[in-house]
Amino acid sequence: MNGQTQLDALGLALVSSALAAFTTALVVVPQRIAQRPAQRGVLALNLDPTGQLRLWNRLVRAPEVAELLADAKDQPHQSQPVLRLIPDPAVPWGVVRQAAAALETSGVQLELQLP
Repeated sequence: MNGQTQLDALGLALVSSALAAFTTALVVVPQRIAQRPAQRGVLALNLDPTGQLRLWNRLVRAPEVAELLADAKDQPHQSQPVLRLIPDPAVPWGVVRQAAAALETSGVQLELQLP
């Protein structure tokens, strides 16, 4: 009986370890996938209907974008940084054009990703 109890305990330990690893993967893998463009030097800026820019759900002002680009240019292992503007579906086209025009003055490549 003692041997059977030890096997049951070992089985439960293995199942709980596998479940913990699977749960951790469910949290970490989507974050890593979302961070992939940033690792390639792409700064993805989300544009909301009020014309404010967000980077990773944090509001960003224009001077901060310039600082982020300067930091990205200083990275020796990356090529030229790229700005990716991602407007929310409710953003009027005029707001998108104004934001794109403001970001084009930074001197880096600008991509527009439509929703």
